[in-house]
Amino acid sequence: MNVTEKIGSFRQALRWVVAVLFLFSCSPQKPSSENEAEKQTLRRSDSFFGLHFDFHANKNDSTVGKTFTAEMIDSLLTMVQPDYIQVDCKGHPGISSYPTKVGNAAPGFVKDPLKIWREVTRKHKVALFVHYSGVWDDASAEKHPEWMALNAEGKKIGGRISVKGPYVDSLLIPQFKELIDNYDIDGCWIDGECWALQADYSPKMISAFRAETGIRQIPKSFSDPGGYEFNEFNRKAFRQYVAHYTDVLHRYNPEFQVTSNWAFSSHMPEPVDINIDFISGDFSHVNSVYSGFFESRCIAPQGKPWDLMAWSFAYNFNTGVPITKSAAQLKQLAATVMSMGGGYQVYFQQNRDASPQPWQFGLMKEVAGFCRERQPFCQNAKPVPQVALLYSSENYKKFTRGIYSNSSVNEPLRGMLNLLLNGQNAVEILMEHHLKGRMLEYPLIVIPECRYLADDFKTELLAYVENGGNLLVVGAGATALFTDALNVEFSDTAVSTQFLAYKNEMAGINTLFQPVKLKEGATAFGSRYPASDLRFPSSPAASVASYGKGKIAGVYLDISKKYNETANPVYRDFVGSIVRELFPAPVAGVKGSANVAVTVNRLGVKLAVNLINTSGDHSNEKVARYDEIPAVGPLSVKIRTEKAPRKLLLQPENLALDFTFSNGVVETTVDRLVIHSILVLD
Repeated sequence: MNVTEKIGSFRQALRWVVAVLFLFSCSPQKPSSENEAEKQTLRRSDSFFGLHFDFHANKNDSTVGKTFTAEMIDSLLTMVQPDYIQVDCKGHPGISSYPTKVGNAAPGFVKDPLKIWREVTRKHKVALFVHYSGVWDDASAEKHPEWMALNAEGKKIGGRISVKGPYVDSLLIPQFKELIDNYDIDGCWIDGECWALQADYSPKMISAFRAETGIRQIPKSFSDPGGYEFNEFNRKAFRQYVAHYTDVLHRYNPEFQVTSNWAFSSHMPEPVDINIDFISGDFSHVNSVYSGFFESRCIAPQGKPWDLMAWSFAYNFNTGVPITKSAAQLKQLAATVMSMGGGYQVYFQQNRDASPQPWQFGLMKEVAGFCRERQPFCQNAKPVPQVALLYSSENYKKFTRGIYSNSSVNEPLRGMLNLLLNGQNAVEILMEHHLKGRMLEYPLIVIPECRYLADDFKTELLAYVENGGNLLVVGAGATALFTDALNVEFSDTAVSTQFLAYKNEMAGINTLFQPVKLKEGATAFGSRYPASDLRFPSSPAASVASYGKGKIAGVYLDISKKYNETANPVYRDFVGSIVRELFPAPVAGVKGSANVAVTVNRLGVKLAVNLINTSGDHSNEKVARYDEIPAVGPLSVKIRTEKAPRKLLLQPENLALDFTFSNGVVETTVDRLVIHSILVLD
């Protein structure tokens, strides 16, 4: 080949190179990072249904990954199609279930399950979160005893790490950076945190407490001088600890999503002041229906994306036997969460080698299908203000003995919620910071057996009533805070068996009661008898009085917690009659069965009334599994709305219902409610 031919060949080759480069620059390119192309996963804020797996790896798990396969996970994700998966990474024993170089790894790996989880979830465009135990870490406590929290006697608190120590910077943050770098995980669900916290008397905590408060004598118990302040300081220290790792991990990877299990929930009833990405928790595996109703209402108003996790099994901690729940049970639990606008996830156990249990995939698929059918009518729905049930953060902190334990202080709150829901009332649980400045949005506010309210909040409550609001105060202690407004005189409280009478029915109740003398303007409501006989002399069980433009009612016995213990319908109907006296025209009214819970939501511009069938043995702790939920109906439903809807659909059945409309009230009939249906006014 001569020189001219060589130049021609070179020019032709150059033209081909330029053409190829031009075409490459104009055509869609695969990003240099394979993750960028494949990482089209939903963020937690947009997710609705997820699965959680954990097995809390321990020192004896020497064959991690043995039966774990990509094909198994591929089958799972193909069948169930969750928005996200949460998998074990480090549980309370502090042993990591992946081959970490930063933390304390399990003793033996056949395969790396986390790597397989990531590869297959990426293929299915499913987000991957890890379950990681934070404050509770047995292995770190054993390896670094100087990291541990101490009790009032200076003894180590088993497995608990001090939030004032080096653990967060020496292990937690470095381990998450390792997980982000090596596995490209989407986020974390940090367990064993606020609910595992105990008052910490470690030197750093005591030193910081003295420096900030000036209190030199360290209280040994909550009842000692300074006990309240010491607990509050421990709470503040915990929030600082969570805020620290959250902010550091966000700086390291701005897309990384963080939550601390049960933060800003019923366990931690405070305004959200940390940049966590979502709120989440795993509600009780027993009596789960009422647990779901309660926990969802404590989280929903907090202003963050949220979801709740149901255990797929009931567990006997004495025998160590897990009993898998039925699809019907898990659907009923889903309804308690979805009806409040939240996301739902289900916890399934892993084997000791980290593999899931394939026989349960069909169960997962059925529950997922139930949730997906309702997603368009539930996701991000907002409650319409109806009944506000006060969860007083101030009362909680005054009387709970723990730091963030979901303590017995909340039992009256739980009981009153159940009582109101069983009376077909649409109820939200709201804390002081939710209600301040917006009380008049709610036709009725209920205060359940609360012993303390801050003066400014009490003043605002009375102003709310004076301006046309309605207030129901329940319990001997709570009514004592409002004697003047109630127009009554009190004598000494007592505890004895009394008999509550309502509509010629009587129900015994052994509880604290407050004898009262009604003044002019107060009207008796219901009666309290010393014996189960209507012929005997009686005293008022409750009263109602006008106060300004509104009304205030008092129930003079502690009935809420007792309802939790007995679910006596006389208690329910008695309180329900007072609710209707104060709030006679709710948006939705349902008759035909007491086994229906109601929520009233806005879904965009549409009104959506959720009906949840609460039948079944869910409140019987001796029944771990039940396969049937008896359907209820027919149900007569009234819905108040300004104008007649074009149509009324029962969803997800997509069934058009006949209805009448008169004087602002839609009336219809739901022939049969199986588990959960939504009436949507279009």
